[in-house]
Amino acid sequence: MAAAPRLTSNSDETEVDGLLSGDNIFSIPYFQRAYKWKPAKLDQLQQDFLNIVDGAVDLHFLGAIIIHGRRSSPANPKIFDVIDGQQRLTTLYLYLTAAVDQLIEMKQFDQAASLFLKYLAIGRSTSLPSNFKLHPCKEDRHQFNIVMENLLSDDNFLNHLGSFEPKYLPETGEKTGRLRSNYRLACRFFKDQFDAEGIERVEAIYTKIVEAVSVVQIDVQDPTNGPKIFDALNSRQEPMTIGDLVRNEIFSRVADMDPDQIEQIDQQYWQPFYRKFKQNGKNLFDSFFFPYGLIQKPNLKKSQVYRALREEWSEIREPKEIICQLETYQNAFIDIATGSNEEKHSSEIARCFYNLWSSNAPSSSYPFLMQLSKAIKDGKLSELEGKKILAVIESFLIRRAICGHEPTGLHAVFKKLWEDCDRDPTSEKVITEIKKHKTVVWPNDAATKSAILRRSLYGSRITRYVLLEYDKSLGGDQPKEVPWIEHVLPVNPDKEWYKKINKKQHKQYKDRIANLIPLTEEMNKSLSNKPYKNKRSCYLEDAMFKSTRQFAKKYEDWTPQMLKERGTQLGAWACERWLY
Repeated sequence: MAAAPRLTSNSDETEVDGLLSGDNIFSIPYFQRAYKWKPAKLDQLQQDFLNIVDGAVDLHFLGAIIIHGRRSSPANPKIFDVIDGQQRLTTLYLYLTAAVDQLIEMKQFDQAASLFLKYLAIGRSTSLPSNFKLHPCKEDRHQFNIVMENLLSDDNFLNHLGSFEPKYLPETGEKTGRLRSNYRLACRFFKDQFDAEGIERVEAIYTKIVEAVSVVQIDVQDPTNGPKIFDALNSRQEPMTIGDLVRNEIFSRVADMDPDQIEQIDQQYWQPFYRKFKQNGKNLFDSFFFPYGLIQKPNLKKSQVYRALREEWSEIREPKEIICQLETYQNAFIDIATGSNEEKHSSEIARCFYNLWSSNAPSSSYPFLMQLSKAIKDGKLSELEGKKILAVIESFLIRRAICGHEPTGLHAVFKKLWEDCDRDPTSEKVITEIKKHKTVVWPNDAATKSAILRRSLYGSRITRYVLLEYDKSLGGDQPKEVPWIEHVLPVNPDKEWYKKINKKQHKQYKDRIANLIPLTEEMNKSLSNKPYKNKRSCYLEDAMFKSTRQFAKKYEDWTPQMLKERGTQLGAWACERWLY
């Protein structure tokens, strides 16, 4: 066969002949989304086929197929997991199957058998559960089996296949769906072409499909890179996440099992693990694997996590064992990410972790905090020492946030902090190891007080937490309502305010934390830009938050001097609250 012209100079661009004619099997992961191409896409593809046959174009480039070679016995065909490109690959397979069906209808059994054994099936004996070159996902297997059973129902055709005996994957999914309906459309296409122009037309079409339709076939070492490559080469698709890849990797160990057994493993072990990540309307599943991977290997990059986990699990054959390993840190992760207490820590430890969540602790801290939580839970670290370490971490993060230091650099601090502390951390060790990172600032008292007094903190993610912690420090009831932040000196003051403050001072002071107090949304909106005397009476009589009531009691008027005075007082309090 003469080499067809190519669209790209990429050595991995291959015609369908090169893709499907080898001793290879393409396996769609068991729990992958079902085949879903709509008829409109088939209509366009059919027109592309006819354009090649009629000479309007030389070839058709179908895009990228991203695969990943699976470990298998040397005696068996090579199995490639399809990371991206399921829709294209399945469609090509269906059209070649439809071509074989039309040849059978025309009694062209030799051609049909040749096409079938070259592109659709493995002609030799293997120990694999199916000898078809496409292994669909769970949702499509029943439909696929029906298609192939119908194709092989002609005894004359079977005789031309020689010793070939079909091996079907266990039937899962519905009898009807997109795969079967698209196959019928493909069969109708070939029949219409035969009725119009005879057998030569059918032969020309399937010949051009295998010789002049090409794809870029990319075998990735790390499957997490598959969706990135696919997205760059094609229009945007529904992305495959690291969570999808992990699930596919786990269940590849049992892909040859009876579907009932696979479903039992899924329902008994995987689904409870997966569902637990759904918290407060969010799904934290995919964000779990990077901090978990760093616990295993602290120097991993995010793009390397899946490959590292896959290597770690290479000798494990039971999905349950892998899931149990992952569950080891699941509760700790959920607590840190949501403020919950799935680990059932004591109220004091739980409050420490809750504070870190409430203060928006960066995700870079998660690997260390997850290990810390587990060590406390397992009794390997005392609660007293655990509280001291958590206080150190909170002080470090809060002081940095108050002073405006971005979380840049914190990944380098936390990814190895557990190892740096010899897996036996103390508050002293944590302080020492963090301070070894010379480029990561740990603000001292002077810097923290200066930031409280002078920085514009309105809009900072830390401000609400600081105001609430100050409110808590005063004792009394703790309202559960999340407060709005009130500018005592308004953002848009009325003319009364300018009797005691000029425009330069207004711009300078309005967003400083000393000018901010917690209020309910309703009171915040009702007070708006009113003069201080009007606001003060409402603060005194109706404010839910104790710090707001005490503010009004202390300050009969609100001037730049009083604002500075309060800033100094808040700075001293902050350095006591976040002591380290």
